[in-house]
Amino acid sequence: MNLQLLDFDCSEDAEGVVCWDALAQPAPHYNSALLAEVAQVLAWCHRFDARGPGPLEDGANWDFDLQVTVQGDAHPGLPLPAKFDPTTGTLHLPFGAEQQAMALSLSISGSPAFAQAFREQFGLP
Repeated sequence: MNLQLLDFDCSEDAEGVVCWDALAQPAPHYNSALLAEVAQVLAWCHRFDARGPGPLEDGANWDFDLQVTVQGDAHPGLPLPAKFDPTTGTLHLPFGAEQQAMALSLSISGSPAFAQAFREQFGLP
């Protein structure tokens, strides 16, 4: 799967845990496509190991952090609750949020086995 809107930076610690971080602040007309891409990535993560996400130090294979904030004059930096539903593979935001200017931050961390599969799936170095 080629990612069109998410551009991940990668870091690795001494234990082999890899973390990918992506930031996006698209024009509002790209929000739906960006959110769909985030949902596809998270759905793949859940298919890799449905027991996750969870703390890697407690034995989970992967974990993630997703932050979405409203941008603009009215409510700059206002966090939006974003919830991923693994049973449907969809990402839920409050009604009307997709039409607003937003900033999105997605961090995904994983074990060495998860990291290798993630790299292969998404063509990452």
